[in-house]
Amino acid sequence: MKFKDDAYKERYKLFFIGYFALMIGVAFLRFPDIKNELKYFLITDQMIDSQNFIILKYFNELYPDKPPIYFWLLGLARTITSSSFYPMALIVANIIPGAITAILSFKIARLFWTEKMAYISTAIFVTLPFVFGTALVLRMDALMTTFITGALYLFFSSYMKRNIISPNRYLYLYVWIALGILVKGGAAFIIPALTIVCYLYLNKDLSYLKKIKPLEGLGVIIIILGVWFLGIISFPEGKDYIGLLIGQETMGRVVKSKSHVRPFYYYLLQLPLTTLPIMPFFFMGVFSNLRNFKNRYKWKNVDKMAFSIFIPNLIFFSLISGKLDIYLLPLYFGVVIISLRAIEKKWSGKKEKIYKILLYINCGVFLICAAALPYYNKNYTLKDSIDILKENSETVYSYRFGDAQNISKEINKENIEELSLEDLNKVKEGELIITRDKYKKNLPSENFKEIYSNKEYAIFISENL
Repeated sequence: MKFKDDAYKERYKLFFIGYFALMIGVAFLRFPDIKNELKYFLITDQMIDSQNFIILKYFNELYPDKPPIYFWLLGLARTITSSSFYPMALIVANIIPGAITAILSFKIARLFWTEKMAYISTAIFVTLPFVFGTALVLRMDALMTTFITGALYLFFSSYMKRNIISPNRYLYLYVWIALGILVKGGAAFIIPALTIVCYLYLNKDLSYLKKIKPLEGLGVIIIILGVWFLGIISFPEGKDYIGLLIGQETMGRVVKSKSHVRPFYYYLLQLPLTTLPIMPFFFMGVFSNLRNFKNRYKWKNVDKMAFSIFIPNLIFFSLISGKLDIYLLPLYFGVVIISLRAIEKKWSGKKEKIYKILLYINCGVFLICAAALPYYNKNYTLKDSIDILKENSETVYSYRFGDAQNISKEINKENIEELSLEDLNKVKEGELIITRDKYKKNLPSENFKEIYSNKEYAIFISENL
């Protein structure tokens, strides 16, 4: 790829069209995971069956873990097609939002950099293995990232262009933040807020906060969330749902999470892996920024923007109790900018060659992963197990595998009871047990015969002789 004239624009546009078309194709190759994605299917189906689109439930339990917008999109995918629900859900709820995020990221980069670099940075961002990997898994973070990026674009574009500030423009900013909150939660507010404050601080322009009318904006967010809360409270279990939502799922995740509790340095250990292949350039860029922090007011705007997206938000997410790699997804455009700027500063004459190599590596990893999906499905998912269990009319139990209940609807069963080792005697002859491969040695061979296994799961039939 040579960047000598405007022809590169058409090449990149064709690249993005081809790339996202391939993403859609790969969506039809993936098989959903048992812990989250098949669980989301159950919640979506229960939402549609009950016609309750406000209070989510998982079997008979309230499910306040996530707000409803993402499940509304999954419900839309379910109504479009039942037989191809999973790929359609990925397309509607992840890949299309990912394409919108790419457009918004390009627009942000073009505000601070040349148009050429906006194309390059966006291409490397969307093809980064961690980013395309999360786009092909049903998680809310990809959609929330779209709303966060949209809010940041509205701010940066108004600030950089210094146009007369339209009240509607900032109304839209706060609407995007509110919608992001309704997708995943408070991170959709925290990330834009910290980014904007940090950027204005680096520009010695904190007084600009008055122009974006934060109090009025907070009012807009509260009104939108208030409508949702009024909808919740209209149901008998509404008060309990709100209590769980605010206590367990909001404050609890910050102070004492019920899951994914990690030490404060967790992300520092994970970033070397999740930022591959740009990892060495990323750490070089971060180190350069921190070393030169005393001269921060003299930085170029592109460096201030990338630093503001990444550093303050990394600190915040490191301080909260619950941590997962995917929580940092909205920060990865900043990660890419920091990395490419490090290359630009250190190897100015060879930067285009390095950018091209990085893009080729990303695309190569993507194609290898896509080609490996059939092997992965066969050896590490429940794809074949579900086909076997669906064909068998006998009762199905699980052993040390509570998540197995997430496939109950897929195999036309009302429930899959989890048994302990002491309860195995209740399994009648001909009935089935599914377990993880690592636990299958616990099942007594004189009573249970293995009829299927892959590298992750195994199915046994009872032979009560």
